[in-house]
Amino acid sequence: MKQVPFFLFALGLLALLMSPLDARASSSSDDARLYPALFGTREAHSSDIGRFYKWTGMLKRWTDEQHLAAGPCTLGQSENCEPREWHRIVELLKPLDLRAKLERVNDLVNHYPYTPSNANWNQPNYWETPFEFLRKSGQCQDYAITKFMLLRAAGVPNDILRVVVLRDMRLRLDHAVLVAYVDGEALMLDNQIPEVTLASSVHHYQPYYSINETGWWLHEPNPLQITSLR
Repeated sequence: MKQVPFFLFALGLLALLMSPLDARASSSSDDARLYPALFGTREAHSSDIGRFYKWTGMLKRWTDEQHLAAGPCTLGQSENCEPREWHRIVELLKPLDLRAKLERVNDLVNHYPYTPSNANWNQPNYWETPFEFLRKSGQCQDYAITKFMLLRAAGVPNDILRVVVLRDMRLRLDHAVLVAYVDGEALMLDNQIPEVTLASSVHHYQPYYSINETGWWLHEPNPLQITSLR
């Protein structure tokens, strides 16, 4: 993803966006057990995803594409149809258990070559639908979105999935991954890492926010983290 100013500045802007009326700390014991905080941060939740126009714009285009898809694409067809790879992967995933679904979708989607948004769309940070990704490949957020939607189509609930937009502190670049919560663990699906990985084992990622179809979470670093990352 495109480089932006240092992550603390971005976090401050996000905090200003959150209304006190719709933000709440994810601090109940049940939430903490089922949805452990990502990368050691503190989380605040909001159901108002409308301000995330790249995400909501992608969701709208995705809904439209599915409604317009009359069936699988035929040879040479690329519009108003479903990429054959989409149907193949969804059918492959459906009978698997949850962890196997995560491992398989991560492996299959990561085989697509990384393609910068500028090359595909002449834009620095276009968020692709899964159909667009399967036709053109894409960059980090597009891998995460495609995994998210393939898992949703294979029966995985929205509540346990989040696309996480974060800072890679080693590369000093912004990045995006998918996280799935399974049996009280946050499992990360990353196009830069071949295997599904415990998010708690990765220490060079600092999340800005995470989002799914019904809500988003602001991630605030704990004071000790801020000191250690300066």
